Formats: sequence, C-alpha cells, structure tokens
Amino acid sequence: MPTVVQSCRLEKETATILSRQARQRHTEVSTLSSLYLREKALEQEFPGIGFRDSTAGRESYVLGQRVAVWEVLDVYCEAKSAGRTADHFGWPAYLVKCALAYAKAFPSEIAAARAAEVSE
Repeated sequence: MPTVVQSCRLEKETATILSRQARQRHTEVSTLSSLYLREKALEQEFPGIGFRDSTAGRESYVLGQRVAVWEVLDVYCEAKSAGRTADHFGWPAYLVKCALAYAKAFPSEIAAARAAEVSE
C-alpha cells in the first residue's frame, strides 16, 4: 500500500511509551505509531469497533465484547439478518450493524483474520 510521510509533535512521555511498546513488539516506533494512528482513525469512523492482538496478529472486534468482526460476519451469513445476529449474541442491533459496516469496508482484512483463526 502506498504511504505518505507526515510528522507530528508528541509529548515526551508519549514518545517514551511508544518507544517502550515498539521495543516490546520488536518493531520500529514509526511502524507502531502508524498502526495506532490508523486504528484510532478507524475507531472514529466505525464507532463500536476496536482492535486487539490475536494469535493471527491485530484484528478488529466489537468493543465491550470478546467477539471479532469476522465472527459476527460468520453468524450473519448463517442468520441472514442483523436482527437475528444480534439476538444470537444478545446485543443491540447497532453493534451488529457496526461490525457489518466495518466488514464491508475491509473485506480482505476480515477474510485474512478469519482464515488465520480458523486454520489454527
């Protein structure tokens, strides 16, 4: 994916935290910063979606739940409706709709996350 270079100013404490986390992840600070910035922008774009580490790497999930977006999509494909999917999880329908909107926007990411989790 093409990238652009942008810079920003960070408080010293934030830079220290980023450096420590980058070392823990064995990655560059710029790589981790880019990841965090992307995820935060997506969380704003898709309220109700968050990101976490999984055995397959970073994955999108429904905030406040332990369910990945790909899992919501799997249930939706069987249930054939957001309402029945919400009933399955015991959630309000807006959480399912948010997960489905994210899955629609990033189908290859969701497919890769599903493949990585299901193959283990």
